[in-house]
Amino acid sequence: MKTLFNLTTSAPDLERFEDRRSLVDFMRGFDGVELLVCEEDKKQIVPEECVFGIHMSYFPYWLDFWRGDEAALQKEFGTLEDCERYYGGTDRSALLKRFRADLAAAERYRAQYVVFHVSDASIEESFTGRYRHTSGEVIAAVCELLDELFSGAAYRPALLLENLWQPGLTFTDPAVTRGLLEGVAYENTGFMLDTGHLFHTNESIRTQEEGLAYINAMLDAHGALCERIRGVHLHQSITGEYCRAVRADPPVLKPTYEERAWQMFEHAFRVDLHRPFTCPGVRELIGRISPEYLVYEFITQNRGQHRAFLQEQKEALR
Repeated sequence: MKTLFNLTTSAPDLERFEDRRSLVDFMRGFDGVELLVCEEDKKQIVPEECVFGIHMSYFPYWLDFWRGDEAALQKEFGTLEDCERYYGGTDRSALLKRFRADLAAAERYRAQYVVFHVSDASIEESFTGRYRHTSGEVIAAVCELLDELFSGAAYRPALLLENLWQPGLTFTDPAVTRGLLEGVAYENTGFMLDTGHLFHTNESIRTQEEGLAYINAMLDAHGALCERIRGVHLHQSITGEYCRAVRADPPVLKPTYEERAWQMFEHAFRVDLHRPFTCPGVRELIGRISPEYLVYEFITQNRGQHRAFLQEQKEALR
C-alpha cells in the first residue's frame, strides 16, 4: 500500500515550500502525493517520481452542458458567454479537452492512477437538495464521457472513480455502483472511496464513531464490489446539522454567476471540511479495505496546519 497526501499546483499550496527539497522533507514518512494540476509548477517544486496519482479536473455542474441543454445552461449561468468561459468552449469537446490535459499531466508525471469525480449538481440544487437528474442519468453520461476520453488513448493509468453525495456515485446503492463499473468500457478501473463524502450521505451522523459504523455498513452492503476499491481518500467531516439547516432555508442566490459560484464554493467548504479521521477503528477500516493507495486528503490553511493534520492522522493509524 502506498501512503500519500493530496497536493495541488496552485500558488497557495506550492508557496508553502521554498524549493523541491523543502517539499521532499515535508513528504518524509509518505511515499508521495496525489496531485491536482491547476497551474504550472514553474519552480518545479513537485518531483515527478513522487506523484503516484493525478486528481482530474472537476466540474460540479456539467451534465446539461454535455447534453447541450441551452435552456438549463442559460438558467445556471445567466448568459451563454459565462457558460463558455466556465467550460472553455461551447460544446462537449471543451470538457474532453480539459480532461485530456489531465491525462497528459498524468503521463508527464508517470502517475499510476487518475481520479474522476462521478457527480452532478447545479448551484441551486447544491443548496436545496432537490435534483433534476438521477444518479442513473449522471452515470450514463459519465460512461459516455469516459469511453470517449479513453478511446484510443496511448497512456492508460488506473481510472479510480470517486464517490460524492450528490447524484452519481454515492456508494450507498450497490446496484448503482455496479452499474457504473459495468458501464465504463475502460479496462483498468476501480474506486477511490472517499470516507468524508460517504459521511455526507447520512446527515444523522453526529460523531466519528457513528460515521465509521455507517461506512462499515455500506461496505457490508456492497459485498464483493468492495474488492474494486483500489484507493481511499481518508478524512471526515460531521456537518449534517448545517446541511439540514441550509436545505430548510436556502440562501437567496446573487444576481451574477460569479457571485453565485462563490456562494456555492463557500457552502461546499462548510459541508466538506476534510479533517483527520481519528476515532478507534479507523486503522481496522483501512485494514479491511486494504487499498493500493491510501491518501490523507485534507483542506488546510497553511503548512503548519497541514503537518499537524498529517501527524494526527498518522497517530490514529499506528
